[in-house]
Amino acid sequence: MARPRMSSAMLDVLGLLLEAWDQQTEVHGWQIMRSVRRSGPAVYAVLDQLEDAGWITGSWQHPPAGAEGRPRRRYYRLTPSGAEAARRQAVARPRVPSPRPRPAPGFGLHRRARPAS
Repeated sequence: MARPRMSSAMLDVLGLLLEAWDQQTEVHGWQIMRSVRRSGPAVYAVLDQLEDAGWITGSWQHPPAGAEGRPRRRYYRLTPSGAEAARRQAVARPRVPSPRPRPAPGFGLHRRARPAS
């Protein structure tokens, strides 16, 4: 099993996947993007690396009845060896919070309207 390159995006995604592992659940890509506040391309690049390394597996959602036209979701979970490797990585390089919180995706800076003179 090859070790993926550790980046801040990788550590964010691994942290979320470890939480899901501990709760014995799976997460889908959109959940991951929203939770770690990363773009789709960044998250899916990390997921591809983790899947290639054998640290995670993905499975497609069975479409629920009445959900025609809605795309299926792909759910991800750590493999047992991936969970062990991710835990070792988390202990070796604990995540340091950034000095400034990032705004949630889709939210920009808003200027106050100036009062009319």
